[in-house]
Amino acid sequence: MQSGNTIKIATIFPTLGRYALSGRQSHNGARLAVEKINAAGGILGRLLELMEYRTGSYLVDASWAADLVIEEGSALAIVGANSSDLSKAIARKAEPEGLVQISNVSTVADVTWDPVTKVNREFIFRVCHTDTVVGRNLAQFAREFLEVRRVAVLYEAGRTYSQNLGLRFIQSFRGGDDDDSRTGCEAVAFLFPEFEIDFVSRLNDIHEWGAEAIFVPGSFTEATLIATQAEQLGMDLTFLGGDSWSNSRLFKQGGPGRPSYHTDHWYPEGPFVVEYEKRFSEKLNGARAPLAHDAITAIAEALEALGPLEDGALKPGSDEFTSIRRRFRDELTQVDFTGVTGRIRFDGNGDARKGCAIIQVDRLPGGAFGTRLHPWKP
Repeated sequence: MQSGNTIKIATIFPTLGRYALSGRQSHNGARLAVEKINAAGGILGRLLELMEYRTGSYLVDASWAADLVIEEGSALAIVGANSSDLSKAIARKAEPEGLVQISNVSTVADVTWDPVTKVNREFIFRVCHTDTVVGRNLAQFAREFLEVRRVAVLYEAGRTYSQNLGLRFIQSFRGGDDDDSRTGCEAVAFLFPEFEIDFVSRLNDIHEWGAEAIFVPGSFTEATLIATQAEQLGMDLTFLGGDSWSNSRLFKQGGPGRPSYHTDHWYPEGPFVVEYEKRFSEKLNGARAPLAHDAITAIAEALEALGPLEDGALKPGSDEFTSIRRRFRDELTQVDFTGVTGRIRFDGNGDARKGCAIIQVDRLPGGAFGTRLHPWKP
C-alpha cells in the first residue's frame, strides 16, 4: 500500500425512526462494498475508509450530518440517503461545496436538480430509478397487462415519496391528460394523514367510486393494513405498490386474495443475498443495501479512472483536493458497469439510466404470501 491518506467516503443514513431498517441496511451495503474493495487491494493502492453518520429519520437530522461532513472536510463523497426528503436536505448542503453525493434510494425527481431555480445539481447523483420511471411503467402495466381502467391512488398526505409517486402514476395512467380523454383510463387520489391506521372510510369511498385496482405508494406496513381492511370489507381489488413494499413482512398480518404487484429496483436473488445475510446475520429487506453497494462501486469505478493520487493530495481544504473533487465528479458521469442491481450509468442529470422490476405477490396455500419476478416488460 502507498503511504498517506486513505480515501474517505461519508455515509449518511438514519438508524432511528421510520426509515431506520432501510437506513441500517444501507450502511451495511456500503460497508460490505468497502470491505470487498479493500480486501482486493483498494483503489490503485489506497484503501477506502467509511465515515458513518447515523441519524434520525427527519430532514433536519440529515442536514445536520451533512454539515458535520463538510466541517470535517476530508470526505471525497457522500453516499446517502434512503429517502428523498433526507437526500434533498443533504444535496442542499453538498452541491454548493462541490461535494459529490450519491443516493442509493431517493426517487423524487428534484433530488438531482434545484426545484426553485430549475438548475441541475452537478454534484448530485443517484443509482436508483426515479418516480417518473416507476409511475410510467406501473401505469403501463396496469393498462396493458391488468387491463384495468379505474384505479384509486391512496397515499399519505405530506409525504414526498407517496405524493410524488402517486401523482406520477395518475398522470401516466391517464395518458397525460387531466380529463382522461387520451386513454379512457381514470385515476383518482384519496389521501390519508400521517400515522393513520383506520382506512375503512376511505376504502368505502373507493368502493363507491368503482375502482378496479388500488395503488398504495406507501410502506409495506400501510399496504398490509389497507389490504387487510379491504379484505374484511369484502372488496375484491388488485393492489399495486412501489419499491417501499419490498419487505419480508409485507402481508404478514393479512392481505389480498388475488395477486398484487409492486415495483422494485431489483429482484432479491443471487450471490449478494447470500453474501449479505451471511455477513450481517439478518434477512435482506428491499434494495437499499444492494443499491448502497452499487453507489460505492460507482465511486470505485470513478476513482480507478481518475488515476493514482499523490500523497497529501487529499488534504482537506487544499486547492488540490478541491480540484480532485471536481475531476472525480467528471469521471463519475462516465461510469458504466454492471452492479448488483443491474447496469449503472448516469444521464446528464445524474440520474441512473435504468427501468424497474415488477414483483408479483401471491397468496400461497396455508395463507402465507410468496413473491416472484413478473415477466412483463415495458
